[in-house]
Amino acid sequence: MQDSSKERRRFPRYNCELKALINLGESWETTECLNISGGGICFSTRLRPALDNTIKIHIDNFGRFEGIVLRHMKDGFAVQLNASEFIMQQLAEQLSCELVD
Repeated sequence: MQDSSKERRRFPRYNCELKALINLGESWETTECLNISGGGICFSTRLRPALDNTIKIHIDNFGRFEGIVLRHMKDGFAVQLNASEFIMQQLAEQLSCELVD
């Protein structure tokens, strides 16, 4: 029996409307997070960076990160954070304190 993706997640995912800046190499673009966890973020944007690209991210009130583009969605794209286990755990704890589903 396969686990659902929610059960396999390392960190809880929170729906949100956080403002963000993403840098795809040439300039910073304003966007919004659709959801976020200690390990990844989904962005609402028309931009479609190449899969497996590393991008720079700034999330208001949470800091700067790097992420690897995992997939494109109808209204945006998703990244897996490229950070140490310690940083991802800290982000997860901060999210649990500040965001409520």
